[in-house]
Amino acid sequence: MPKTSPQRNAPHFNPGGNVARRLSASGTGIVPLALLADAFREKRTVNPYIEEDVDNARREPLKVWVEAVLGLPPERFSEWVRHIKENEWYKDEMIQGNLIDFSNASLPAERYTPFANIVNRILQLGKDELPRAESYPLDDIVVIRNDPNFLKLIPEHQGLGAYRIPDLLAVRASKIVQMKKAKSKYFEWSDVLTFFEMKFSNRRTLLPKVPSKKKTVAGTKMTLRARPLIKYSDEKGLYYDVDSESDDADDIDVDEPHDEDYNGPGSPKPVRDTEESMKSDAKLQAGGYALETVACSYGTRLFTTGIVIEDDKMSLWYYDAAGIIRTKASISLLRNFEEFAAILVGFACCTPSQWGSLPSNIIKPPRLGPDPEVFPPKNLSGYTFPITLPKSKEEILATLKKPVFTQYSLVGRRTFLYVIKTNSPKLKNPMVAKFSYQVTSRKREQDIIEVASNAGVGHLPEVHMWADYWKMSEGVRAIFHARSGVDEDFEDRVFRCIVYTQYFPLRDLFSKSCELIPTMVYQMLDCLHDLRYKAKILHRDISANNVMWEKQGDEVVFKLIDFDCAAFVDDQGRPLATTASSKHRTGTLPFMAYALIMDMVVRGYDPLREPVDHMLCHDVESLYYLSGYSMVTMPDMKHDVKRAIYRNTVSVWEDGSLDAISAQKMHFLQEDKIMRIFLPPQSQSLRPWLLRFCEVFKEARYKFAAYRKGSSDPFDLETVGGTLSRESIMSVLKGEENIIFREALREKVVVPPEASGSGASNVKTAEGTTNEGKAEAKKSAPAKRAPAKKAPKKDTEGKKTATAKIVTPKKMTAAKASQVKDVASKAKLAAAPEVVTIQGLTRGPTTRSMTKKALISR
Repeated sequence: MPKTSPQRNAPHFNPGGNVARRLSASGTGIVPLALLADAFREKRTVNPYIEEDVDNARREPLKVWVEAVLGLPPERFSEWVRHIKENEWYKDEMIQGNLIDFSNASLPAERYTPFANIVNRILQLGKDELPRAESYPLDDIVVIRNDPNFLKLIPEHQGLGAYRIPDLLAVRASKIVQMKKAKSKYFEWSDVLTFFEMKFSNRRTLLPKVPSKKKTVAGTKMTLRARPLIKYSDEKGLYYDVDSESDDADDIDVDEPHDEDYNGPGSPKPVRDTEESMKSDAKLQAGGYALETVACSYGTRLFTTGIVIEDDKMSLWYYDAAGIIRTKASISLLRNFEEFAAILVGFACCTPSQWGSLPSNIIKPPRLGPDPEVFPPKNLSGYTFPITLPKSKEEILATLKKPVFTQYSLVGRRTFLYVIKTNSPKLKNPMVAKFSYQVTSRKREQDIIEVASNAGVGHLPEVHMWADYWKMSEGVRAIFHARSGVDEDFEDRVFRCIVYTQYFPLRDLFSKSCELIPTMVYQMLDCLHDLRYKAKILHRDISANNVMWEKQGDEVVFKLIDFDCAAFVDDQGRPLATTASSKHRTGTLPFMAYALIMDMVVRGYDPLREPVDHMLCHDVESLYYLSGYSMVTMPDMKHDVKRAIYRNTVSVWEDGSLDAISAQKMHFLQEDKIMRIFLPPQSQSLRPWLLRFCEVFKEARYKFAAYRKGSSDPFDLETVGGTLSRESIMSVLKGEENIIFREALREKVVVPPEASGSGASNVKTAEGTTNEGKAEAKKSAPAKRAPAKKAPKKDTEGKKTATAKIVTPKKMTAAKASQVKDVASKAKLAAAPEVVTIQGLTRGPTTRSMTKKALISR
């Protein structure tokens, strides 16, 4: 029997408590304002997509899961189980004492420290005794109690993430030392190797009462149930109880489904209609932790794992971009101690790639030496990857710099972006690399952009390079497929990179002033219209992260990026039959059209229902939500409480249930609700404009309702009877008066509609050559003259023609700092009775001076 020291205290890093604890500690009865924003975040429930993913998790036999994820062959697993049994690890003084404490715990929190002690002792015994486990790749793994501490969020999610409190974490001891030296209070999600979520039933003790089989533990007054007679099964390669009790909860065949949440084919999904019901579901909470782990680590994880403990039973969970895989069986700490211990040692024997790191032979760490020394990294800054120039076929090396964006997603594309620098002298402009796990059956993003560009669509990103690296079916899932077959619902995904010119996020522009939100809408309406009617493409993922901007001369030009969800359509605007479609979801939840969200709600109850086709009108509605979202979330707020109050308008869009999101979207489509929403000072003057936008959708609902009553007149579903066409929307939004912002006074001034270019963009190849498009002159409708006040006359005589300038890396930093400040003075609205937009060899829309020259020359 192994010997141990009497020390029985698990590591417990507890520098601070949760929000509720800190609120009660104040003792004043008054909620400190500085904590109100935290309280908003703490109440978040699990993302609705997580509920769907967890319910649809694939179930695999324990031995298959352990072999595929942990790389532990069945023969070695059986060998370890036999060794642990023969050496009676369960009689180890530290393990036995903590098993008693764990079993007799009456509160969930009382189980955390004993469980951590048991796990850490098992890991030490494994290193000391088990064959081929003498040295762990990560030699300082420790399981530590985390509750009641939150884990840090990352600023890029801007409110999407939630403060979560995993019960226990597996981390590296070196990280704990670093945190103590730096006096840091909280772990980051990138520090997590795996997490433990524990739920406890109302049973007073987990130890069954067996009077005839009691055994007194030396030096204590506690009694522990005598170990049942164990027999080894050659057929199963596992030990099982011979005289086990009839209670199914303690008599588990580890290769058969045995947990209360198991649903066979056709079984209804569990109903979780309250926040408390979601919090009490350990599997949902674990899914939330997995989401934060992959979303807050800037693309460093190909997958992650989690361990769910319900009472004394453990289930194992694997999460990647293609879905979730869990074990069929739940292994009991008390009844299946040997298997339980062998699995934990299997985790400790994992290499970084088995903890989910990206393949180091492709995405290479910045430091020389073994990968374990730099795992887990906070992000991929300094990592390098190879990529090929499309024309010359020259392979170059790109280095990842600062992370720009990481998608808040667990299953799906999981997009993340980095600023990059290459060793090619041909590529001098600032660029970003976008990585995502794209469905292999979809058309490649660069091909879609090329088709759109050739059709004359503007506001497109400039693409330089692209590459596909590996498929999800080639890694862990290959073993699952070989052992259990390919799930019919499985969609393979490829890790894809595409390199763009660097653009700026909307928040950088709208944080100080929201005056260009209407301009963004007008330019995006142009882009969506031309995509649909010139290239027969729908974008299908309008969101705050997929619309960006740049300066071209004196103009701000908005860009529509990320065509991963785009689809080709027929003449009626419906997806072509030949267009592959992801079986999962498309779009970004906070910006999805009301009809699409309601369709998801209804199909949750009626899976056989025919899905609603995503059409142009839905992208236009997403643009409306983007406008409102930008107005309430993007202006800078120094006070956390004010920021939380403004954000509350759209917070449900981000983290509510599908039912709640659909209800809030319907509210946002009503004028009286728009009149009452709280708007920051930077966007208050835009309320009348937003009301006009809202009225467009009110009219569309009336027209659609009339059509459904049986009207025989032709009806265009794409634009809802023409109501949501580009021309109709712009006519309503511009109206007879536009809104101009002034620094001294925030007021409405009657002005003619501004001239706006179409922003047509030519896609450049890696070598920097331009695919010249056809020059096109496009005449807009005559602008109405305002009968009352006129805008201050602007003198544009004698100005030079502005062209799209090449921004060098040296200029980028200075430009970015000045762009927001200068935008009010430089991006003025010009009055013109007739506007001609000219496209030539320059990229993007013509500027005001170029337009004036064209008018004079006629």
